[in-house]
Amino acid sequence: MKITALLVFRCAGSGGDSSSGPSDPVVLANASDVSHFGYFQRTAAKEFILFVGRTVAKRTPPGQRQSVQHEGNGEILALQ
Repeated sequence: MKITALLVFRCAGSGGDSSSGPSDPVVLANASDVSHFGYFQRTAAKEFILFVGRTVAKRTPPGQRQSVQHEGNGEILALQ
């Protein structure tokens, strides 16, 4: 299995104005290797990795660990 990206997010609490919902997680660290993608696909791949990472981080409850399969091949592990 190849690790394509490792991201660290800071998730804001749900305090404050609850009508706007939780804010997007903030990226604290991002290390990605998209060299195995085609040259013109690399930017889109990085954006997709960041989008999926933010989505999983936002949906993972505090103090929980979550494992997500993506299309049967890739796995995402989220700790919060």
